[in-house]
Amino acid sequence: MTELPDLERVKRKNIIEMGLGFTAMIRIFAQGSKAKIAAKLEELFSGLAEIHSREDYEGRHRSFCDWFTREIRTAEKTTKKGKVHPSQPSSYGQAAKVLDIAIKVYVYYCAQPSAEISQQIVPLLNGAVDIPIMNYLKTKYPTATIRATTINEVDETAYLAIQSLVLKESGDCKMHPVQYDDMKWRQLNRDRNAPNRALHRTRQKAARR
Repeated sequence: MTELPDLERVKRKNIIEMGLGFTAMIRIFAQGSKAKIAAKLEELFSGLAEIHSREDYEGRHRSFCDWFTREIRTAEKTTKKGKVHPSQPSSYGQAAKVLDIAIKVYVYYCAQPSAEISQQIVPLLNGAVDIPIMNYLKTKYPTATIRATTINEVDETAYLAIQSLVLKESGDCKMHPVQYDDMKWRQLNRDRNAPNRALHRTRQKAARR
């Protein structure tokens, strides 16, 4: 008789694949990185039931990011002008963004590993920060010492500073950081794409004339 697969593990693997795709970052890492990252995420996600405090979660989050910066490198990149950007260690910001988005998909969107556990974990999740959100926070809080202009430049100190602002913003909005980043990401990207949508509508009207 053929042994049935572990359906829960298969589901976890599939959701992790979805989460990694949602980050839109795997392409920037060296070949073979995706499998290593997925395996590490599966290891972390399989132990979510053991997390009972913010300190527990932050410790596991930091451990993942430290592993990531040691083990995952960016891919070598050649620009259109022929300039070669060599492979280098991933930044703390890149590591955190991968984790923050993947775990948002797993816990917040998919209510895994169970509805009860996800409800306990969601308030602990950090906001997944991209460049538009980071720029918004830097503009709103000009005295904050965040000098990074790209996720690649975000080290652990900058990441913690950004998350403190996300926590303040989300508290003011009476929501969790993971909910705030959902709202702000859509708002900022909608605003950024508004000129393109307006141009598209103008072209559609012209085509109908």
